[in-house]
Amino acid sequence: MNVVFISPQFPENYWMWCDRLRNNGATVLGIGDTLYDYLAPEVVASLDEYYWVSSLEDYDQVFRAVALFTWKYGRIDWTRACATISISPQVRVPLRCRSGRARPR
Repeated sequence: MNVVFISPQFPENYWMWCDRLRNNGATVLGIGDTLYDYLAPEVVASLDEYYWVSSLEDYDQVFRAVALFTWKYGRIDWTRACATISISPQVRVPLRCRSGRARPR
């Protein structure tokens, strides 16, 4: 199973989802707007691969990331995305979270 996790570094504890998925045999692929060198070690260890985009709001960048993962790993079985809003430069708050199949079986 291939899972794409959008923004695995935010909120801070979301890397645990990735870790549990990976421990249960899933290939966990992350897309985020935090540079790889700034990811917490737990986040890095919980992902099979990470793709950096300058903005998660840029549809084309995120689309290219998913297309690359699909080309490298095959069908994407599940996506997990959490949209956030910024209430100050230091604080980002989840606006809504959603998960679902990338395409029907």
